[in-house]
This record gives sequence, structure tokens and C-alpha cells, in this order.
Amino acid sequence: MQALTDDTTGESVSDDRPAVERLRRGDRDALTVLYTRHAGTVYWNAFGVLRSRPDAEEMTADAFLTLWTKRHDVVIYGISALPWLVVTVKNLSRNRLRANERRSTDHLDDVEPASSTPSAEDLAALDEAMRLVRDVIRQLPAVDRDIFRLCVIEELTYKEAAAQLGLKHGSVRNRLSRVRLRLQSELGPRS
Repeated sequence: MQALTDDTTGESVSDDRPAVERLRRGDRDALTVLYTRHAGTVYWNAFGVLRSRPDAEEMTADAFLTLWTKRHDVVIYGISALPWLVVTVKNLSRNRLRANERRSTDHLDDVEPASSTPSAEDLAALDEAMRLVRDVIRQLPAVDRDIFRLCVIEELTYKEAAAQLGLKHGSVRNRLSRVRLRLQSELGPRS
């Protein structure tokens, strides 16, 4: 695994570009490398949309399958495949929600209306995940908390966040990458 050094902190950041190049050549081990690095974060992004562990697990698998099937056309910006994977899993998850909604409205006459209230288990899992995320974010330096808020919660681009914070685009990207890696290692996939 190659690592680059963040100019602002001197810490290393994983470089997915070699794995993506190997993936393009049909190397399945490269897919395993990317899965190991990013599956936890991809899973929690799917869960955030779907609020269902089985559906989030399925969408995580589908995101990596999509990466494999589209490997010749995938373009990553910067050094991480994670943004591409997160966008893909969110799109797949939203498509799943729409399909579930269509399916439920197609059969309104046949069945009792489904409860729109999440189950106690789903609420407990989401509550635990959010508590862990808040704990990790609370421990971050103020600038990293601001970057997380602007880029992840408010969905600003790296460039927009950098302008607001008076930082360089690359610094925002690298710092957010480290935050995501930390969240991934802290949260990981839960059973």
C-alpha cells in the first residue's frame, strides 16, 4: 500500500490509485484491498439512507460490484476511491428506497399499509452509530470538525470549504480523508 504525506500535518494518507490501476487490469485482489479500506464507511453511508442493516449490506456489496464492473471507466479524483464509492452507494440506496416505495404503493389494495416507523432495533443501531460518530468527531481538532461539518453535513465541495476556512483545497481533501479513515476504523462494519 502506498501512502502519501499530508503537507499540513506530515501524516500519511492511503493512496488508492495503484489499487484502482490494478483493478482496471482485472486484479481481483485490488478489489479486496479497496473493500478492506472502505467497506465500513460505504456501509454506514448506505445505512444512513436505508436505515436497514440487510439493505445496507446489500448496497455495500453492490457498490463494490459496480466498481468491479465499471472498473475501466471509473475516474477517481485525488488519491482515494472512497468518494466514488460513497456517491455510488448513496445512489444505489436511493434507488432501493424508490423501488421499495413503488412496490409498496403498487400493492396498497392487497396489503395493510406498512408502518413508516423504523423498528426499535434499527433505531437502536442508528442511535449507537450516531453516538460513535459524535464521539469521534468531538475528539478531532477544531479545523477537522469544521471540515467534516462543511463537506459531509452541509455537502460543500472541497473548494468551497477551503474558501470558507482559508485553507488549500488539497489540505481540506486530505484532512477529510483522514477523518473518514478514522471513522471507518472506529466504526467498521457492525454485525
